[in-house]
Order: sequence, then structure tokens, then C-alpha cells
Amino acid sequence: MGARSLLVIAMCASIAALPVAAQNAPPVPTGVTASAASISIAEAFQLALAQQPWTLAASERQRELQAREALADSWLADSPTIASGLKTGNRDGARELEVEISAPIATASRRSLQRASVRGESSVYTANLAQLSLKLAGEVRDAYWAVQLAASELVLADDEVKRSEVVAADSARRTAAGDSARVDTLQADLNVQTLRSTRVEVEQRLLVARQVLRGLIGDAASRGLSDRAEARDGSAQQIRDEHPALLLATQTSQLARAKLSEASGLTNGAPTVSFALTNERSNGGGNASTARIGISVPFGGSQRAAPRIAQASAELAEAQASIPLQRQHLQAEAASAQAAVTSAERRISALTERERLANEVATLYAKAYRLGELDLPTRLRAEGERANASLALSRARIELKHAISRVNQSLGLLP
Repeated sequence: MGARSLLVIAMCASIAALPVAAQNAPPVPTGVTASAASISIAEAFQLALAQQPWTLAASERQRELQAREALADSWLADSPTIASGLKTGNRDGARELEVEISAPIATASRRSLQRASVRGESSVYTANLAQLSLKLAGEVRDAYWAVQLAASELVLADDEVKRSEVVAADSARRTAAGDSARVDTLQADLNVQTLRSTRVEVEQRLLVARQVLRGLIGDAASRGLSDRAEARDGSAQQIRDEHPALLLATQTSQLARAKLSEASGLTNGAPTVSFALTNERSNGGGNASTARIGISVPFGGSQRAAPRIAQASAELAEAQASIPLQRQHLQAEAASAQAAVTSAERRISALTERERLANEVATLYAKAYRLGELDLPTRLRAEGERANASLALSRARIELKHAISRVNQSLGLLP
């Protein structure tokens, strides 16, 4: 087990231990601001990581790999055996007792090849842990920003319902004063009910998004979430060799190479050393003891090892071919994520101006409507445009933060 493997396992164990207190934290008391008690995306990831079976089993897997490496270093290729036998004969009632101990010996070459394979498996396991952590981070990021988006839309839906109620009240006053027909009031009331129905749909989407997040981080999903975007790592602008997916492909290739070397170098079984002690006793009182030391060396195993060698060769070829393909896929994913960030930033600039203009128009139309200078359909259209502009801007802002998370995800960075 290398130092890097020990470090990664220790990090997983420490991450798993830290969030327990946060997960069992009491509900946010009344009067505490959301920002003071909100969960960051990094804390959400830690909460999710602490619940993963592969995180909880990391220490046991560590012990397994250490035991296998110690076994690969053993000078015994297999367990020793002991055999005994008793032989009697008619010649003067002679009896012969034989005891033999034999042990298959692991040569230095065999131990080296097996040790390389075990260490390769250990490296693949460590890289796989990192890849699983990154995959989980992607799930947390998507669920986290889905909740943020739904929560933002619910706030806007509430505002839109309140504004529609103001319009309905204004319309009712104008109808009562005889300045407009009752149909306007009915239309305004219909608009209120439509927006209330839309708000229920948005609330349901928020509930579903929270349940998805709850499935990852537990009951902490009911707490407030920080709307702060992830930090961007300016030094990480391209795919590095340490990217978990690329590292896993590389380590898998190295393991396949070690397996091929082992299969090619160990075509025969281990040599066996034996020691036998024989004691012969006759009825005449004679007693004779002899000792024998022997060694057996298997040979001719090349044909039997051919399937294992062919399999190892195929696995090595596949693993080597996957490395450039994986890098190409990661680079395309990173480029797409970077483009999404750029697009979101440009859209926010335009949508901010659109919202400002829509708010200004809606405010002027509202004043004109109260003065009897504007009809109801025109005001409703202005209110609808203001709502659409606010919704588009809110979505773009959340999408920008989500896009930043996707950039970090594509570069192999954890929250």
C-alpha cells in the first residue's frame, strides 16, 4: 500500500467523521437569519459523502489490501502440508513409520510479480474512491442548484401573486366607481387564480427537488441553502493527470500491465521443498531412522497459462486505449461547461437591462391604470412581461452558479 493510498483513505475517513455533528444539528431557531444557518455546497457534499457505503467501508477495505500485500510478500506460495504413513511387512514383522513436511516456496521473482499486482489493485481502488467521490459531487451539485432554482422561482411566484391581487383590487375599485366593466374585475380575478395555480406547481417542483437532495444529504436538506457560487480555481483551466477519471484509467492500465507480467512470469506452479523422516523397527529389536530432503519443480505449464496471458493482454489493450479517449471526453466536457459559463454571463447582462425596463414600464402602466388612462389587458400584459423578465434573470443567475459548478466538476474538483 503506497503513501498516496493511505492519504486518500485517511481523507475519506476524516470527511466521513466531520459532518455527523452538522447532520444531527437542531432545526434553525426562529430569528436566526438564513445566511447564518444555511448549508454551503461543500457542506452538502460532505454530508452526502458521510452516508456512502464505500466511505463507511474504506477502513475495512484498507485492512484487506494490507493483508493481501503482506501475503504477497510471504516466502510461502501456499500453506505447508504434513503427511504421515505406516507400513508393515511380513519380513520379521518389520514396521516403518514415515512423516513428511512439504512447503511450496515463493521465489523472489514470484513475490515481486505478485506484490506489483496487489499494489496495482490498491492504486485502482484508491482511484476508484476518488472517481466515486467526484460522481457523488456531481449529483450533489445538480440537486443543490435544482433546489436553489425552484426556491427562487417560488419567491417570484409569490411576488407575482401579490401583484395580481393588487391589480384585482384596483380593478374592483374602478368597477365599483363605474369606471370599468365588471368583466375587467372577473378577468383580474381569473388572473389571480391562474397565478395561484402556477405557484402551487412551482411549490411542488421545489418539494420534489428537496426530496432529491434529501436522498443525498438526509434531513439537513430541509435547512436553508447558501446561494453563494463555488469558487473558481484559476490555476485549473485544463484537464490534469490527477483528474479522478483519468487517474482511474491510468491506474487500471498499470494494473493490467502488472497482471500481464504476472501471468507471463508465473506459467508454472511454485517449487515445493519437502523433508521426510522415516523410522523402521523390527520385531527383533532393530531400529533404523533415515531422513530425506527433496525438491519438486513444476514445468510445462506454458500451454495452461496461455488463456490467462491472452486475457491479461486484452485487458491491457483496452485499458491503454481508454486513456486518450477518456481525456478527449473530459476535455470536451470541460469546454462545454466553460462555454455555458460565458453564455450565462452574457445573458445576465442583457436580462438585467430587460428586467429594469420591464419594471419601469409596469410601474408606469400601473399608475396610468389607477388614473383611468389605461385598460386592464394592457396592464396585465405589462405585469406579465415584468414577471417573465424577473424569472428569466433569476434563472440565469442560478444557471451561472450551476455552470460554475459544472466547470469544477469537469475539471475533477470537489466542492
